[in-house]
Amino acid sequence: MVMSGSTTEARGVEPTSEDVLALLRRQAMLYARLESFAGRQRSLVVAEDTGSLLSILSDRQKLSVELGQLAGLFEPIRRQWSDVRARLSPPQQAEAEGLLEDIKHRLRNVIDADEEDARLLSARKQCAADDLRSLQSTQRVLHAYGTQTNTASSLALDEAT
Repeated sequence: MVMSGSTTEARGVEPTSEDVLALLRRQAMLYARLESFAGRQRSLVVAEDTGSLLSILSDRQKLSVELGQLAGLFEPIRRQWSDVRARLSPPQQAEAEGLLEDIKHRLRNVIDADEEDARLLSARKQCAADDLRSLQSTQRVLHAYGTQTNTASSLALDEAT
């Protein structure tokens, strides 16, 4: 199996056990990186560091593209997983299952972290909108007060003359 882009299905070749494990190891490594990015993202959201947050989001996007490409390579294996798994030795089966559990666990952590970040950002957005409405109200009051003060000053001047 060639992991650079062609799939074994396209060439009519069954993936070797090592091919399967190599894909799973690569996928697990990429999900570990994604989980790391999610952790860094959280600290940037908390610190309100927008510039660095945009940078980490760009890195995550690149990683997502790589994960998508890897998923494409793994698709023929996934469709035949029962047969592929049966060809693995017991230690390879154990490694494959462990890698799949690791991937699943890391993905759940990333999803949970992203959902929490979304809630935090939404709450901040709501606070900013509330602050803006309050500021606009204050400006209207000050403007109205200023208009009344100017009118009262004009009347006082008119009465004085």
